[in-house]
Amino acid sequence: MMIGSKVKADTGEYMNNSLASARKADAIVAALETQIVNGTRGPGTRLDERALAEEFCVSRTPVREAFRQLASIGLVEDLGRRGVLVSKHCASDLLDAFLVVAELEGVAARLAAQRISNEELKEAQEANELCRKAVLTLDVCEFNSANMIFHNAVIKGAKNRLLHDQLAIARPVIFPFRHHISTLPGYMEKSLEEHSDVLSALLMGDADRVQNLMFNHVNVQGEQVVSLLRLLEKFE
Repeated sequence: MMIGSKVKADTGEYMNNSLASARKADAIVAALETQIVNGTRGPGTRLDERALAEEFCVSRTPVREAFRQLASIGLVEDLGRRGVLVSKHCASDLLDAFLVVAELEGVAARLAAQRISNEELKEAQEANELCRKAVLTLDVCEFNSANMIFHNAVIKGAKNRLLHDQLAIARPVIFPFRHHISTLPGYMEKSLEEHSDVLSALLMGDADRVQNLMFNHVNVQGEQVVSLLRLLEKFE
């Protein structure tokens, strides 16, 4: 085999292995997120790398990557030789996180009212239709997936790199808890209506209205707060 061909083959194998490891890490992250948020793995619980590798039938590499991702959104603490522990969640801090994301997404929607392209608007509309189908089938996972596409399209439509980067840091902190809120009775239907209102305001180019709509849509209020606080009581 020629040296160049061998290098390409080795590189290709490395890339395939890397992609496979990344997919495994994502699956582990999703499973641990759910277990941490619903209290199955409570605060202070030590996450054993070897045990998790055996549980998920993987090597330790994707487990370490999963730890890195979970630490980046504050769900676990990597204490080095002391191990990786499930973080303690402060109710006020988490509610503040929702507030910050709501403010940033409100600004994004305001900018999008003037800057969003037809393609991005279509993407948001199609995502909302997927949300509608998920509501009809009561599919929370599909709803959350389509909901993410909807919000990403609006944020992309703002065409503001700094704002995009700030949201990329802030949003992951609330994702697991936002997904929990989606399971509340009537939440998906209400969210669907709010998406439609946001789309209407974007079509009209009404910056003030769409900013207010998006803020209220993202922020945690009323029964959602009560549900979230009850969930957090498990961690105290």
